[in-house]
Amino acid sequence: MNLQHGGPPNALAVREAERLARGVNANLVASRIAADFVGPVPVGEVTATARLVRAARSASLVEVALSAGGRDCLHARVWLVAARDTSDLAPAKAGLTPPATEPPAFGLSFPYADSIEWHEVSGSAATPGPAAVWARARLPLIAGEEPSGLQRVALVGDSASGVSAELDWAQWSFLNVDLDIHLARPFEGEWVHLDAATQLGDRGVGLARSTVSDVRGPVGCTAQTLIVAPRVR
Repeated sequence: MNLQHGGPPNALAVREAERLARGVNANLVASRIAADFVGPVPVGEVTATARLVRAARSASLVEVALSAGGRDCLHARVWLVAARDTSDLAPAKAGLTPPATEPPAFGLSFPYADSIEWHEVSGSAATPGPAAVWARARLPLIAGEEPSGLQRVALVGDSASGVSAELDWAQWSFLNVDLDIHLARPFEGEWVHLDAATQLGDRGVGLARSTVSDVRGPVGCTAQTLIVAPRVR
């Protein structure tokens, strides 16, 4: 079975949650996703089902399940918060400058990675250690649709563990079983900046975290639980 990267399924889950919740209240901004991979997500057709768990004027919670071949692949819970102007309370942050015209640079090549335009700012996915990158999608999540801010972050946020890998890809596996994304404000623009680091534990578990920024500066964070194991030969 050809399996796909976690980014597109997470972004699709956000889309389904937004469609359902905004059908009840259009003044909502998706600000958090907590996703669990309960099975492999194949490259192919998947079915998405969404359920409104809570609907209120201040916030709504949606559960989304993705399935393929009759089996669940991904369970996600997405919070959407009512938009209101609190700009006077938010301290000013230094903006970041996304890549201009220089050629993309990334240390790895595989189908998902090739669907994203990457620009390494510090470190490299090809060498162990923390790293920071700019990333934006080359392909639309859904043809003819402009993705929301959380969709854009979900599409690349699952890559924090790969960008900041601490282990040799050929010798070790460090798959993530979940993805949490929190945004303090709506994400703006196409370019997602991830400043990522991985922490390895002593019982086969790791934790990958990243600070997410857009052109205005820091906007949120990601976290992933990793299962660390030697590759079977």
